[in-house]
Amino acid sequence: TGEAFDFVPIQEEEEDGRTTISLVVVGHVDAGKSTINGHLLCLLGSIDQRTMHKNKKEATESGKASFHFAWVLDGHAEERQRGVTIDVGVTDFCTANRRVQLLDAPGHKDFVPKMISGA
Repeated sequence: TGEAFDFVPIQEEEEDGRTTISLVVVGHVDAGKSTINGHLLCLLGSIDQRTMHKNKKEATESGKASFHFAWVLDGHAEERQRGVTIDVGVTDFCTANRRVQLLDAPGHKDFVPKMISGA
């Protein structure tokens, strides 16, 4: 489609009978959007321990130890180096009745256009 990512329309019913909802997390730069999203995904078991161990080790080595949860969705080298979300991060997880498409939007004013196009 030429988009930076493919999204599932809200309320689309999947083959497994679950309804898909899209959740966009927006907020001010440095508010902790990526961190809370990464932590949520870890609590839900969507991220394996090996990946989290790697993120924690690399974040600590780069002097950004508190960013290890944010790095679950902020995977680009520039995002990790600068410590800000540049592109909309997209992932999904399932609950008993829903499939949730989670979009982690940038908060820095320079990247608001990407946030708007991602939403």
